[in-house]
Amino acid sequence: MLRRAVLLLALVLAAQSRADPSPPAPAVSPPPSPHLALRWARTAPTPRSLAAAVAGHRAVVGLAAGVAPSQLPHVRVVRTLARLRAAVVRGSASRLAALAHDRRVRYLEPVEPVQLAHARDDPLTYEDDPTTGVPWEWAFGALGVDQALNLSKGSSSILVGVLDSGVSPVPDLRGKVAGGLWDTSTTTSAADPSGHGTLISSIVAARNDDGAGLAGFCGACRVLAWKTHPLDTVELATGIRRLTDAHVRVLNISLVSEPSDVIRDAIGYALAAGVLVVAASGNDGAGTISFPASLLEPGSGGLAVGASNATGRRAVFSNFGPQLSLLAPGTYRGSCANGVIGAIPPIAISFDTGTGCEATLLDLRGTRYAYANGTSFAAPEVAGIAALVWAAGPALTNVQVADLLERTATRPPGTGWTPRDGWGVVDANAAVEKLTGRPSADSLRLASPRAGPRAAGGTAVVSVRATWGDGSRVDVGATPSCRVDVRGRAVASRATLARGVVRCTFGLPAASAGAIVRGSVSLHAPTARTATAGFVLRVRRK
Repeated sequence: MLRRAVLLLALVLAAQSRADPSPPAPAVSPPPSPHLALRWARTAPTPRSLAAAVAGHRAVVGLAAGVAPSQLPHVRVVRTLARLRAAVVRGSASRLAALAHDRRVRYLEPVEPVQLAHARDDPLTYEDDPTTGVPWEWAFGALGVDQALNLSKGSSSILVGVLDSGVSPVPDLRGKVAGGLWDTSTTTSAADPSGHGTLISSIVAARNDDGAGLAGFCGACRVLAWKTHPLDTVELATGIRRLTDAHVRVLNISLVSEPSDVIRDAIGYALAAGVLVVAASGNDGAGTISFPASLLEPGSGGLAVGASNATGRRAVFSNFGPQLSLLAPGTYRGSCANGVIGAIPPIAISFDTGTGCEATLLDLRGTRYAYANGTSFAAPEVAGIAALVWAAGPALTNVQVADLLERTATRPPGTGWTPRDGWGVVDANAAVEKLTGRPSADSLRLASPRAGPRAAGGTAVVSVRATWGDGSRVDVGATPSCRVDVRGRAVASRATLARGVVRCTFGLPAASAGAIVRGSVSLHAPTARTATAGFVLRVRRK
């Protein structure tokens, strides 16, 4: 049944990429309604925006309730933006200017460009980068995600929508992409030649505990990508609406643009539908939050996310202001040589030109990664954590999830919200512990010991399989030890841990034939109670 459901979902998502409007995906329920009223934008055009629309002979118009695009006089409707009460129209300069004063039109604006907001047994979570002395994916542990996963594994029924440059196949996302959507009038697939969207998707949802590469921040969740091509306000607004209709729980927007009413309505549409919108605050080091993150007011069900560094302080490039909600790692120490790591496809234009602040990396399997810096990469960490929290409390609304992440963020004792740091650095572990009422300390389990050859005068080995509380094997993060007595006298022993097996190796005295050997194998981890397994065996003759 599960395979049939997955196949059916894939077919529906493929249909969504070709048709509009998008039907909801089966087996993926919508988020609980926050019962927020959708306030449709009604704005008089600024001289700049009116001049830009008139000069280009093309504009986005918001329509009053009950007004059809065909009712607009003397202009040609290029595209209807379903469910957003808007349309893209073409016409002469004078006719577009006249629409700005038409009572049936809520707003008139040009089509504006948007920009990329640049500036466990998964090896990258524990293997150290020699240049920093900390794990390559240092943010995963810094935000308590590893501990939070002891309480919430995430859910494949929770989708995180990624509005970006698309998504391309990479090993870390195998089985974690629910689909790719795109506008068939502007592009032919969701493939990501930039690499920006793939890297962001890998931060959110890379495969966990697969013995390779990264660990995703959302656990078992999946991503549904909208390829925003071209990078403009109409495509971004369309993607927000399409992903909302596909029942994503979280939207990640690592893009910035000039203020736009069509995006304002699209984000209002998503928030009113119960979607948690997470957006990057921008990278100008300014005291003004970039659009569209600036729309995410407190209590809206959205989160404007700035970047912190390895010390937990706001990065100097990260925008701040009255709408700032949270910080999350967006750089290590401000150097382009390191930052936030993510997976990138073989062709990744944003990272291969050498013009940005990124360092590309290649692992022993030939998989490509990049260290990137910017609020672009802080936002998906929060989006992934939000999905992980939502899996632990599926009845929560977007407003409640956002509030929980803000209340449990890490900040100096006795301090509250500030415009420079928001509520502080997001803390996945604290959020999930608060929600579940349970501590996240992990548990260790040892199976029954098994002994190999044990002849007098030789070397004996006792092996014990080790797993964490969730059943995954223990490869790192725990220290083995063992103790062995022969005829009540201690003998030297050595404990090792590899591939989920603790081995206790010890020598047997030449005169020990027939003797009883008693011993124990122990495994200790900083976040778990020590596990111990005892054994008794008899020494054999040669």
